[in-house]
Amino acid sequence: MRRWAKRIAGALAAFVVILAAPVLWIEVACTAAREPGTVTRAPLVEDRGYARRESDSYLSFPEWHIVYAYEDLAGVLRHGDPSGFAYGRQIGAFWTNLCGLTRVVAARGPVGPDTKIMLYAIGWSFTAELAVKGAYEETVGRAFERLRGPGRTAEDDFAARDMHAYAEFLRQTPWYEYPFGWRLLAFWRSTPLRGDGLARKIERRVVFTLEYGTKAVYGALIGYASATTLGASDLEIQTVIVGLEPGDVAREPKIRIVRELGGGRTLIRTPRYQAYTDLLVRLARRGRDVAEIAGNHRILVTVLALGPSPAAPGVTELFEAPIQSRPDRRRLGLDVSVEHLAAAIRALEASGASIEHIYDY
Repeated sequence: MRRWAKRIAGALAAFVVILAAPVLWIEVACTAAREPGTVTRAPLVEDRGYARRESDSYLSFPEWHIVYAYEDLAGVLRHGDPSGFAYGRQIGAFWTNLCGLTRVVAARGPVGPDTKIMLYAIGWSFTAELAVKGAYEETVGRAFERLRGPGRTAEDDFAARDMHAYAEFLRQTPWYEYPFGWRLLAFWRSTPLRGDGLARKIERRVVFTLEYGTKAVYGALIGYASATTLGASDLEIQTVIVGLEPGDVAREPKIRIVRELGGGRTLIRTPRYQAYTDLLVRLARRGRDVAEIAGNHRILVTVLALGPSPAAPGVTELFEAPIQSRPDRRRLGLDVSVEHLAAAIRALEASGASIEHIYDY
C-alpha cells in the first residue's frame, strides 16, 4: 500500500508539474516592459459596451491556432493518414504564439486575468488532446495503417471528410456546438463493415466512437455551463466605417447602421469572427476605410503568403508559421493600424497574399 501511495503521489506531482510548466514559462519569460510614451486614445464613441480591450485581438490568435490545427489535420487527412500529422509541432506552436503575443500586449498595457485563465485552460485541453492522439496514432494507429495497406477504408474516408467539416464549423461557431452525437450516428450508418482491411476498420470504429462520444458528452456540459454560468458570448461588434454608401448596406445584409457620426463616418454593428473578416475585406475592396473598431486603433491580422513577406502601409510583421498541408504557403501574423487596415487589405491582396483572419476584440 505504501509503495502504491508513493507511485500515485509521484504521478500526481508529475501531472501538476506538466500543467504548471507552460503557465510558469508564460508568466516569467513572456513579459515585456511598458512601451515608453504609450498614449491611450479616447474612443470615437462613448456608448456603453462599445469599447473593448485591444489585447483581446492579439490573444485571440492562440484560440484560432486550434482552428488552424484542425484545418491542417483535415488537409493532411485528405490524402494521408493521421500518423503523418505533426501533433507535437502544433502543441509547441500554441504555447510559443501565446508567449510572443503576450509580450506584444504586455508592452502596451495589462492583460485581463480572465483572458489568461481562459487561454491556459484551452491550452491544456488542446495539449492533452493532441498529445493523446499523437501518441496513439504514431504507434498503434500506424501499426494498423500498415496492416491495412495503401488503400484507405470507408472509416478513414469518413473521418477525413468530417474533420474538414469540423474545421469549417469552428470558423464561426464554438466547438461544443458541433453535432458530435449525430455525426457518430451517421458514421455507423454510412460505413459498411464489409470490405478490405477489417482490422483497420474495427480499430477506426473504436477510435472514432471513443473520440466523438467523449466530445459529445463533454461538449454538452460545456455548452450548458456557457449558457447558464458563463453567459452567452457577445456575437456582434461595432465599427466606425469611412465612406459607407447606401449601396454597401443593400449588398451587405449583415450590416446594421447604429448612427452617423459626421465627417463621412458611420457607426455600424455586424457579426464577429469569420463573418466579420469577410465583410471588412469586401468593404475594403470597394474602397471603404475603417476609422476605429470597438474603440481600438491596432489589430492583429493573419494572411497566407506565397513568397516573400508583402509590404503594406501601417503593418508590422509579428510572426510567421509553416502550414503542413499547404507547404507552398506561410501564415504571417501582422500588427496593423486600424486606420490603415482597409489600405493594407488592398495592398496585401494586390501582392498575392490572401487575408485569412482579422482578429476582433
